[in-house]
Parts: sequence; C-alpha cells; structure tokens
Amino acid sequence: MAQHIWLIRHGKSSRPFGVVDHQRPLSKRANADAALVRTYLAEAPALFVPSTALRAVETARLIAGEKPVKPRTELYLAAATEFLEVIDETLSTSDRVAFVGHNPTVTSLVNHLADRMVADNVPTFGVAAFERRKKDWRLIDYVSPKQLR
Repeated sequence: MAQHIWLIRHGKSSRPFGVVDHQRPLSKRANADAALVRTYLAEAPALFVPSTALRAVETARLIAGEKPVKPRTELYLAAATEFLEVIDETLSTSDRVAFVGHNPTVTSLVNHLADRMVADNVPTFGVAAFERRKKDWRLIDYVSPKQLR
C-alpha cells in the first residue's frame, strides 16, 4: 500500500513587537493562501502534523477543516533527519499525512526526498506532495499559493 505525505511550509507570519518566534501568529494574508491550499488538498490528508509554533498550528488548523491536528514539538527546530524520524513514526499509524514545518528544513527535505532541486526556497504555504510505495519517495506535485491563484 502506498503512503502519501504533504510537506507544507507554514503560512506568512506577522512579526508583532515583543513576541517570541515560537508565538508569532499568521498574517492576514495567510487566510487567502489557506483557502487556496485547502481547496487544492481537498480530502487528501487524513491527519495534519505541524510543529508547535503558533504559525504552524494555525496553518494546519486553517487547512485541516474537521481533520485532526496533532502538533509535534520535535518539528519546531528540526533538522531534516529529525523531521524524517517524525514522518516515519507518524506513518506507522496513518498513511496520508500533511506535515507543516519551517524553512530551511522544509526546503531541504523537499529537495532531499525528491532527489533533485525542486526549489531553492519553498514559499510560505508551499506544498510538496510525495508518495512512497516501498522505501523510495516520489514527488507527485509541488505548488505554491501563487500558482494556485
């Protein structure tokens, strides 16, 4: 059986004065981008796993609808290898998962799993869809909100 993941960079965040990075919320622009990505993903992911940063959790909730959102602390400052560990662990219980993370890790991971340069910088709300049938990942699609407009 195939496993599917979506790697998503969190939505555009605001930078309110005095707010620590982990607690930065999404900007107003993120709502429009979220609507585009929510339509693009439709019913695909069964579970959303964001980092615990507020902007990542808000991103997941905006696009998840009624689907579960289960934040993971490890994804906040994760290197690509740590992110992969969370992916593998999560796929042991669900085979259609969207992960919401941060750059530079998301960009690095997208390029690594695709085994080629897909993007030099995954934009906010950028989505890379992958499928794994045995042990190798295959890039299915890569989109940004700009392409979805």
